[in-house]
Amino acid sequence: MKRPVWLLIGVVLAVGVAWFALRLGGGGDLRVDLVEQFAAAKDKRPNPETFEVVDATIADDTRRAILVKNSSRLVYSVQVPDDGELRVGIGLLESAWTTPGDGVLFRILIAAGGPQEEVLNIVVNPFGNPNDRSWHDLSIDLSEYAGETIDVFFNTNASPPSQPPVNDSNGDLAVWGAPGVYAR
Repeated sequence: MKRPVWLLIGVVLAVGVAWFALRLGGGGDLRVDLVEQFAAAKDKRPNPETFEVVDATIADDTRRAILVKNSSRLVYSVQVPDDGELRVGIGLLESAWTTPGDGVLFRILIAAGGPQEEVLNIVVNPFGNPNDRSWHDLSIDLSEYAGETIDVFFNTNASPPSQPPVNDSNGDLAVWGAPGVYAR
């Protein structure tokens, strides 16, 4: 083939790869930056002092984040755009990685004029599981709520569920990294 044909093939491949990377890896339009909207959060339990907006670094990746100092609930009311998506990174600060503990249970719930629905339930325990020594990037499809105002609940618990219940808060330096609502 001649050079112009190879050049055209290269351009088409580059555009295709870029489009695919954006669809998978986070293109889209940020509509609601929940760190910026922290002061306007609808509910902060057990009290506002439980939370702090910080620059959190985990595995050499720094993000604007909400640090949680105890078991907590943070609630936002957000209007969902067409083809909406909630994106957030979760993790524990590096200073917690060597502190014996049982990790943190992260939960996200959605309420749209009815009962809350749990959409995320995950334990992060970097002391017990070295694979948890990074950000866990999550994406939750909100497209079924397009045009609606919903409540998004960010909950943390000091320990994973167990019988009998445990409340081990050692090393619990949980962060919600760069939470936001996007239009894809």
